[in-house]
Amino acid sequence: MAGTGRQRTREINILAAMRALISLGTASRSELAAHVGLDRSTMTHITSTLLAAGLIEPVAEAPAGSRGGRRAELLSVDRSRYAILSADLQSRNPRWLLTNLRGERLQDGQLGPSMPAAGGAVRRAWVEGILDDLRHMVRSQPAGRQVIGVGIALPGLFDRSRTRLVESFELGLRDVDLQALWNCSSPPLFAANDATCYAWREIAARRDELSRGEPTAADGVYVYTKFHTDGERFLATGMGVGVTIVADGHIVRGHRGAAGELRGYRHSDDDEDQLGIDLEAIRRGEGQEAAITTAASELIRNLGVIASVLDPPRIVVCGDLGLSAERFRAIAAEINHAGRPEIEYRTAEPLAVARGAAQMVLEGLFSPDAQVDRPLLRPDTAPAMVPGSSNRESGFSRGIAPENALQ
Repeated sequence: MAGTGRQRTREINILAAMRALISLGTASRSELAAHVGLDRSTMTHITSTLLAAGLIEPVAEAPAGSRGGRRAELLSVDRSRYAILSADLQSRNPRWLLTNLRGERLQDGQLGPSMPAAGGAVRRAWVEGILDDLRHMVRSQPAGRQVIGVGIALPGLFDRSRTRLVESFELGLRDVDLQALWNCSSPPLFAANDATCYAWREIAARRDELSRGEPTAADGVYVYTKFHTDGERFLATGMGVGVTIVADGHIVRGHRGAAGELRGYRHSDDDEDQLGIDLEAIRRGEGQEAAITTAASELIRNLGVIASVLDPPRIVVCGDLGLSAERFRAIAAEINHAGRPEIEYRTAEPLAVARGAAQMVLEGLFSPDAQVDRPLLRPDTAPAMVPGSSNRESGFSRGIAPENALQ
């Protein structure tokens, strides 16, 4: 039992060093040791393990100090050997992105056709086809590059304990076992609501501030909005709104990971109203501007409640409603006279959600927060020295338990 405890401590230290190096970009062993809170000898063992696994590489020597002496070797996350594949599975124009472990773009592109306007079985087959395409991309990487994690962002509610899409109003799907559709354990699959992945993008963008010891740099409420259209009319079938909260630099998760969707249009004959919008009037092509104003008013009121309870430092509204910033400001001024917290309005970059999904994968691969046993060093994979051992070989395993696959 004691041995198991020591092994778990080693794994946690290895993961902490890897996350620190991802955040810092480059660092010496001494800098890593100070950042993680370990002694130099322990960090030397840890970096030997990571070097042997090919996850990090020496990149340069630090400038000589005032006292001269041997220059420290600088280390960085390997930028070429390992990659993360991510995808934004929106119903229209789904996209994929390949990044290295520093989050730098390697490739991106369109991911198959838009979702067909058909029944649930056809829509499920569309998701299966997307996952088949991702598997093909994993297998077709050039020599010397390996995908070690795949992340997908979808609109809808998730059960993070089982990698399961509970319901997606936009995609018209319910109870989809994504892990079963993925049907392979390596590389592991991660999935989350698209609003949550947008928040992950914000965390990645503020990595430098977070690495400097500013844990609240990315904190706030992130609202991701999408107009549901039929390709011709501006707002044909309603609007989807996702909300994610970041506190102390971490995504706030619900009990089953089902948090994310604030409101979404349900594809049902019984639903005539969503976010105060008269859907039938929209289908007739009437009242588009009034519908958006009504939806924005209701959303601002909801955000006012969230703000009064959580007191976030910022609220960020991104996506389609981010285009209506001036209208939002006028409505917010009428509802929230104090003007706090300030609301930021943004238009999302085309790959923002996919970049967030990649950051989610990195967090999942190198985070020790999992509530299940998830050993990362196994003797049946590529050889790597285990810290604190004598001539014992082990390897870096990318196996992630399904219970940890949703953020």
